[in-house]
Amino acid sequence: MQKPKIIIDTSSWINLFRVDLTTYLIENFYVCVTPKVSNEILEGKGFAEDANLFERVSNKGVIQIITPKKIQEKIKHEISISSGEIEIIAYAIEKKDCFVLIDDSKVYQVMNRFNLKYISSANIVVDLCLIEKINKDMAYKLLEKLRRVLRDEVINKAKEVLKNAENRS
Repeated sequence: MQKPKIIIDTSSWINLFRVDLTTYLIENFYVCVTPKVSNEILEGKGFAEDANLFERVSNKGVIQIITPKKIQEKIKHEISISSGEIEIIAYAIEKKDCFVLIDDSKVYQVMNRFNLKYISSANIVVDLCLIEKINKDMAYKLLEKLRRVLRDEVINKAKEVLKNAENRS
C-alpha cells in the first residue's frame, strides 16, 4: 500500500518530535516539506535535537523537498509571505494530492476556504490511539504535552474523539 503524502510545517515537526512521534510520521507517510520549512527547521541545527534529526532523515532522502510553482495572489494577503505556511498552502492548492500537517490554527480558515485536507499533531495522537498503536492513557498524556503549544479547543476536540470512541467500545 502506498503511503499518503503529507506536507508538514515547522511547528508540526517540532511538536511531533516533542512527543516522540517523528518515527511514526516517517514510517506511515510520504513526508514532504517546502524549502522555507526546511530552512526554518535547520536553523536549529547544532543545538536543537529536532533539527539534527530532520537533517539526518532528510539527507537519507526520507523527507522530500517540494516547491510550489507560484504563490497564488489570493493567499498572499492572508498569510505572511515570508512563512513556510504560505508555500505549503500554495503547493496544496496547486496539486491537491496531499494532506497538510499544520499546527498553526490561524491558517485553518484559509485551508477550509480552498477545501484542503489538513490535520494537526493532535490528530496524529488520536489516530495512533484509534489504531491501537498507543493506549488511551498514553494518548491523553501526549495530548496534554501538546496543550502547551496547541489551542485548547484542538486538544479538547481530540479528547472528545477519544472519549466517544471509548463509549462505542
